[in-house]
Amino acid sequence: MAPTPRYRAWLQRIRQKAEREKTDNRRFFRWLKKARPVGMTKFFRLAHQEAFADIDCLQCANCCRTALAVFEKPDIHRIAHHLGMSEEAFIKKYLRPHPDYEYLICQLPCPFLTPDNRCSIYAIRPTGCRTYPPARLRLTDEQLDVLHDNVHICPAVNRIVDRVKQHLAFRMKS
Repeated sequence: MAPTPRYRAWLQRIRQKAEREKTDNRRFFRWLKKARPVGMTKFFRLAHQEAFADIDCLQCANCCRTALAVFEKPDIHRIAHHLGMSEEAFIKKYLRPHPDYEYLICQLPCPFLTPDNRCSIYAIRPTGCRTYPPARLRLTDEQLDVLHDNVHICPAVNRIVDRVKQHLAFRMKS
C-alpha cells in the first residue's frame, strides 16, 4: 500500500518545508555538533516520543521507499540465515558495497517492504532500520547527520527537529 493521500500531501509539504529551511537546518546541525548543548539528547528523546505519539509509520513507510538501508556484517549474517541464503548470495541479490558503510540496499523501494507497508524481516531487520530514526539514542555526529539528511524524508524526523530547534533556539543565537 502506498502512503495514504493524507500522508502523500504531508510528505510533499515536508519536502517543500525542508527545502525552504535547508540553510537553517545545516547551520543548526553544525551548531549542535560544535556546541553539544546540555540536554541535547534529552530534548531529542522527548521530541521523539511526542512525534511518534501520533505519527504512524505504517501509513507512510517513506523511509523504506526513498532511503537506502545500511547493512553491516552481523545484519547480513542474521538475515541471510533467516532467508536460507548464503551471505554471498544475499549480498549479490540485495546489497552493494559503500565506502562510508559496509553495504547499502541496492534498490528502492526496499525489497523487504510489503504492500501493506510492513517489513517482511521486521523481527530481524538491520540495526540501521531498528534504530531509525536515531533521535532516541545518545547522539553522535553520525547520528546527527542521519537526522539532518532525513528531515525531508520522514514526518517524524521533521517534527523532532522542529521541536528541538524550538527548545534550543535561544541558546543557538547566543
